Amino acid sequence: MPKPIGTVKKRSATNLSEAFGAELTELRVCRGWSQQRLAEMLGYDMNYIGMLERGEKSPTLRTLSDLAGAFEKPVSSIIRGAEKRLEVRLKKL
Repeated sequence: MPKPIGTVKKRSATNLSEAFGAELTELRVCRGWSQQRLAEMLGYDMNYIGMLERGEKSPTLRTLSDLAGAFEKPVSSIIRGAEKRLEVRLKKL
């Protein structure tokens, strides 16, 4: 049984991979999707989705395209959201 979907937590990001992961998590949670559901929709392993969300892996262009399709957003929008998260972090330093 999957864990319940919680509220989006504010996560700090020290690099673009972590910022992308936080953006991905927010997009997923706002739709009420579990990591498992997103993984099944895209044909990916749930562990891979988790690694992307934690910033442990960087997505390929194909993965970015697949994620953008799932969220019905342009790839550039997702990247822009990640960049904004990182800019906010860097301004605080």
